Amino acid sequence: MLFGKDSFRKRNIGKYIIGYELGKQHVQISYLKIGDKEPETLSTIAGQEQYNIPFVLYKQEDKNLWYIGKEAQTKQQELGGILLSNLLENACNQEMTEVNLETYDSAALLALFVKRSFSYLSFIAPIPKIAAIMFTVEKPDQKTIEVLRQMEEFLQMPQVQIQFMGKEESFFYYNLHTDPALWTNQVYLYEMQENRLQSYNLSLNRQTKPVVTLIEKKEYEEFPAFEENEPTIEEKEIRDQIFLEHITEDMEEKIVSTVYLIGDGFLGEWYQKSVRFLCGKRRVFLGNNLYSKGACYALLDKMEPTELSASYVYLGTDKVKANVGMEIIRQGSPSYLAILDGGSSWYDCKKEWDMILEGDNRLIFRIVPLDGKNTTQTEIVLHGLQMNKNPLCRIHAESYMENSTKMKLKFREMGFGEFYPSQGQYWEESIDL
Repeated sequence: MLFGKDSFRKRNIGKYIIGYELGKQHVQISYLKIGDKEPETLSTIAGQEQYNIPFVLYKQEDKNLWYIGKEAQTKQQELGGILLSNLLENACNQEMTEVNLETYDSAALLALFVKRSFSYLSFIAPIPKIAAIMFTVEKPDQKTIEVLRQMEEFLQMPQVQIQFMGKEESFFYYNLHTDPALWTNQVYLYEMQENRLQSYNLSLNRQTKPVVTLIEKKEYEEFPAFEENEPTIEEKEIRDQIFLEHITEDMEEKIVSTVYLIGDGFLGEWYQKSVRFLCGKRRVFLGNNLYSKGACYALLDKMEPTELSASYVYLGTDKVKANVGMEIIRQGSPSYLAILDGGSSWYDCKKEWDMILEGDNRLIFRIVPLDGKNTTQTEIVLHGLQMNKNPLCRIHAESYMENSTKMKLKFREMGFGEFYPSQGQYWEESIDL
């Protein structure tokens, strides 16, 4: 469990958890007061469902002021200059950004945008009242996670617990908190931004305990662009026919309970034939705040696990597919030391522990795949550790995942008190899962 239910709840009564979607062109922010069950999504216009905050920055040269979102777009139109976009992508590419003859770290600009965006929440959940934030991104690969951790450092919010996840996992948690009748069978999510369409197909293996949930992502060729702001009837019909062909092929020989259509690309109601097909024996929902709400639900479940959340596990590409541990002696009796929990996101897997070696410089790690098949053991030898001279030695160990399949381990020899002083020896090893 990530937080520890009772202590976290007691420490943070009256505070909020935040689900924050970092998209390519926009961000969205949902919030949930601790103790409540349903998150709300921040709207940039009171009383309207205007959830998208343009993911752009603008610096006003003469006053050295920074603006974000729609205000940044307005200022750039009024005063000219450069509108900074692709903030996450630039940071992942380690690009330095030049603005008004000054150079900035792209990760710092990303953090600047995020911190300024919290001003939209100032009347609901000011920063001192934020307990935890879950950022959700399209691709939580190694490079993106490194950038997000840099961003976390730039944010300088030590009182806030910050976590990361992918959009597929946000979809999983959102789905888990809907009416179970909506996910009796498979669920499809179609996301369309401008001319780019991708889908997520959620399926459940109810033969396992906990129930294993898988999500298959698919990307499609770009759709023909609409020529004008008001597309013609013919342009709409062409796009509708292409979409209909995609969804007909996707759902062939599948039983689908629910379909979600999200993203700006679905504005304009051009998909009349497609919707008629989708609504045959399926529930169809149109919206665009699913990911940020799903991130809120994820924090809620990690903070306060329920019987329902414990009954389902999501196994995505960023999840570790095996348990890793060691057989040890604890207080004179055989015991098991869990080091890595299968089903966790690789970027959340860190552990430190101390152990005492007695007469042997070998460490045995047991690797158990989540499917229970092909359990293996890996031996790591701490070469150079002379146990014949120092029969007792304390070792400080650290483990973390470099990606979803490679486990990195660090060992530091600590000696054994005044009897056997430390020699300062150090080892780094890795295990492929």
